[in-house]
Amino acid sequence: MKLHYFIQLGTSLLFFSFSTFAAWYEGSALLDNEYEWKYTAKFTYWLKGEPTNYKDIMQIDYFVYAAKFRPLFIWLMIISIVYFLIIISIIIKKYLKDNKIIDKTKRIS
Repeated sequence: MKLHYFIQLGTSLLFFSFSTFAAWYEGSALLDNEYEWKYTAKFTYWLKGEPTNYKDIMQIDYFVYAAKFRPLFIWLMIISIVYFLIIISIIIKKYLKDNKIIDKTKRIS
């Protein structure tokens, strides 16, 4: 695998990590807004029931809140993970293509 693939994979993972932490931070504003718990804390309602205080809110609901009110970092997360998956698929495709070429040249009939 060539160096430019490693650089692209590493860069996309850095962008994904940064945007994940930023979205998580922005979504933590859900704790201050009790009115939004009913409409945004869907996973908490689904898995734990109605939250009574801020400690009941699940972490995944932070991302729901961030996607609802501040979607920039959520979009960066999506774009960076899609780019990562595209690069991985290109690497796999080249690997499989190279193996098929080797198999065709070695085949003796």
